[in-house]
This record gives sequence, structure tokens and C-alpha cells, in this order.
Amino acid sequence: MNDQIYNQTYWDNLRKNNGEPAHEVTEQRFMEMLEVLPPGNWTRREDSESFMVIECQTANLYTWLARLGDRYFEMIAPGDCKHADIMRNVGIFIANQGETA
Repeated sequence: MNDQIYNQTYWDNLRKNNGEPAHEVTEQRFMEMLEVLPPGNWTRREDSESFMVIECQTANLYTWLARLGDRYFEMIAPGDCKHADIMRNVGIFIANQGETA
């Protein structure tokens, strides 16, 4: 499959599935994305925070980053997500890793 077809299929699937699941990233990646553009929808709590990169990926899908304790996560999700939605996505990732959220 050539790159153009792969990329179109990838973006079509993202739109169809309303984003992609969370995956763990480094603190360095989290900080880099926090500083690259002004964060959108940034929510900070004592034990967690989340924000979206204000540059749209496709349709209404954005790159979101989250922190839970001392762990960091990235995902693609709709721009109108709330902090609770993002943290739920993180919780699903952690549960699927066999850990307790």
C-alpha cells in the first residue's frame, strides 16, 4: 500500500472512530507539546491535567495530552472533549495494561 493511500485510510479511520486511544509518552514529550503552541482547554487538577494542541489534525480531531500522577499520555480526540473524557480514555489505557487506575 502506498503512503498516500495509507495516510488517507489512517485519517478516514480516525474520523470514523472519533479519534484514537491513549498511549503513554514521556514527560519530555508532554512538556514539548505544552510549549509548542498555547494549550487549548487546559485543565489542571492536583493529581491530573489535560490539554489539547490547538492545531487540528483532521475534521474536529486534535492531539490531546494528559498527566495522571507522574505518568503522561497522548491521544487524538474531538476538540470539544472535557477533562473527564480525556482522563476516562487514560483510565481505559491503564486498565488494558493490567494496572489499576
